[in-house]
Amino acid sequence: MKKLLISFIFPLMLASSTFAQERSPFTNIDFGLFLGWGNFIKVQNWDYFDEDKTHFLIEVNGKGYKEIISEAKALYGNSWKCQMAEHFVETMSALGVEVKETVDLKLYLFDGGHEVISLKDVPVTEENLEEIQFETNHCKN
Repeated sequence: MKKLLISFIFPLMLASSTFAQERSPFTNIDFGLFLGWGNFIKVQNWDYFDEDKTHFLIEVNGKGYKEIISEAKALYGNSWKCQMAEHFVETMSALGVEVKETVDLKLYLFDGGHEVISLKDVPVTEENLEEIQFETNHCKN
């Protein structure tokens, strides 16, 4: 009985520790295509970005969005959006970008003058990931 109990508890502990590692700097994320511009990643973080404005990702810790998209597509195929949205830390690590407790972001602010903004030390939290999971369905087939 003890062996049986351990065989159930250990995988559960391992799975929960893996899930606990997943976090995001965004409270919402969306993907699309602009003709003439290409693919984009639209992001929000209600604590750090103006919620009335549209923000497009340019860089995460110095890695450009075009590289992020192409490498994620090559690595994850059709599930690349799910990976970016709900497995951000794992995905960025697979793409060679170390994500700690915070990230540096460069964003293109679409509304109000088309400007590029840099944000340093944006927290990467489980709470943000929960917002994404509540707001989006990138992982549902």
